[in-house]
Amino acid sequence: MPDSVSRPEKGIVIRSHAGGYLVHVQSERFPTGQILLCQARGRLKKERKAIYTGEEVELDEIDPVENAAVITALMPRRTMIARPTLANVDQVVIVQAVKQPEFDQLWTDRYLVFFSLALDSIRPLLCFNKCDLVPPEELDRLRKIYEPLGYFVIFVSAKTLEGLDNLRAAISGKTSVFAGPSGVGKSSLLNVLMPGIDIRVGRMENDFGVGRHTTTASELYQVPDRDGALTWIADTPGFNLYEFGHPNPPELAFQFPEFLDLAQKCRFANCLHSVEAGCAILEKIEGIVAEPEEGSPESEADEEPRNISEEDRNFIARYQSYCVMLAESQEAQEQQKTVSRKIESSNKSTPRLSSKHRASARNTQKQKLRPEDIPEKEEEEEEEEEEDAEDTFE
Repeated sequence: MPDSVSRPEKGIVIRSHAGGYLVHVQSERFPTGQILLCQARGRLKKERKAIYTGEEVELDEIDPVENAAVITALMPRRTMIARPTLANVDQVVIVQAVKQPEFDQLWTDRYLVFFSLALDSIRPLLCFNKCDLVPPEELDRLRKIYEPLGYFVIFVSAKTLEGLDNLRAAISGKTSVFAGPSGVGKSSLLNVLMPGIDIRVGRMENDFGVGRHTTTASELYQVPDRDGALTWIADTPGFNLYEFGHPNPPELAFQFPEFLDLAQKCRFANCLHSVEAGCAILEKIEGIVAEPEEGSPESEADEEPRNISEEDRNFIARYQSYCVMLAESQEAQEQQKTVSRKIESSNKSTPRLSSKHRASARNTQKQKLRPEDIPEKEEEEEEEEEEDAEDTFE
């Protein structure tokens, strides 16, 4: 075996495959990059070390002829997200469609909250696909919702290639995960970014714009980069509504940047901004939707319905998303408490004394009486008649 074969290398797990792992290696020995089919060393299996897509691993016993190697160690993880299970993610690109299916702000806000909690140090990037299907005014409206909150917004079209250069620049040199509901065009974007990869693309199943899952497992794809930087994209299975975890209710408001300054003015530190007295966020909502009192100068001047500013409309829409997610989180919390109480009660057992220390049951005592000790029914009836006669005489 050549000396070079025994020299260890480092690589990135791009996919689980047939009981093993596909690992990409790029080094002096493999200057253009090479994918090796690897098995975990027995020690890692005994220690039950889980190996996920995106892991940085150390390889040994490399066979360049068979393109095989053995994973001997895992490098420390920079980040980790549980759903989808991916290691060392640098950023999350939330892909949403502006049309086919129709844009759903609640869905978008769910993704932002979910991944902001999963990667608390990384703010997700918003990528709106199919921008060729709506007028520029609609794109500008979406931009004004999220850019003031600090989110980077990109509009692209996998069909016309509009905005693809901006997307390439945003993911260059990073490991990015593309996440979003089915049917928004994640796989179509990957096919454009990586020509020849031929990821299966689904079609709309019905007139309501419901997409079909075409990605079934998480996998890393290398993106050609003009600057030569090593760029990866993780395509993940589409999310269903029930797959989102629910944050603790007190944590939810911190995922809405527009609430943070107002929340400091609430009367109670643990305010959930739903029904509490002295809530600054509720006071702002009431101020936006309140109608001028009849007879006031404002009501006389405003003969037509009040014109709410676009900024205030966006605030109300985001608050509505917050209320839906808060109610779901509270319900999930109550269900968890109920399950915990049931488990706790089922684990409780009443200790029983041994038979020699326990008093006999009444039925057992009756069964042990001798027949002559049990009064006959006729004698009992005669005694009752005598007692009734005495009572009547008196």
